[in-house]
Parts: sequence; C-alpha cells; structure tokens
Amino acid sequence: MERLAHTNTEEALVIGLSGEIIMDVVIELKAEIAPLIQNASRKAVVLDLSGVAFLDSSGVGLFIGLRRLCEDEGKAFSIANPSPPIRKLFDMLRLTDYFAVSATPVTSPGATPSA
Repeated sequence: MERLAHTNTEEALVIGLSGEIIMDVVIELKAEIAPLIQNASRKAVVLDLSGVAFLDSSGVGLFIGLRRLCEDEGKAFSIANPSPPIRKLFDMLRLTDYFAVSATPVTSPGATPSA
C-alpha cells in the first residue's frame, strides 16, 4: 500500500499520507519526505492527512520534525484534512496551537506516488 504521494500546486508542495502513521513507518517516511521538502521550489508545504486512518505518538513526532525542517528551509508548514479522530487528537494535545490545521480540501491532481 502506498503511504505517500506528492504534487506541486501553484502555492505549495502537497504531500499526501495514507494508512497508519506509526512507529514502524516513521523513519522510512521521514527519509522520503525530508528530501522533498529540501528540494521543493515552493515556499509552503501542506501535509494532507485525508487518507490517514491512525496516528500514534511517533507520527506526531514526525509532524513536529517536519515543521521544524520547514522552518529551517524557510517554508511555511500546514496540515490539511485530518479525519475527525485525528483532529480530536490534535485538539487534545493542543497541536492546533503549534500547527496550522485546515479542513479545506487540497487539490492534488496528478500526484506522484512514491514507493
């Protein structure tokens, strides 16, 4: 199952994640996502969570690390389309104060799957 797809819109690099973001996949995801952010020509990165079914603490740590990487690269970082349970988790952990979180759909036509 593909866990990662990405595309560029006019404004942002959109990275779509799917499945479960848990300890077993976090290192691999970070290794795939970091170069995308570092090499992106866009000044914003949007992490689209519409396909994410479950998120554990290591997944939260991944998102925090990606936000820091974006800051280091001079890029804005935001999260879009978290499912209601993930949005509730963000609210409970007060991560909505740390991340820009939006329920607005992100258009990502022609997303390029990445193995």
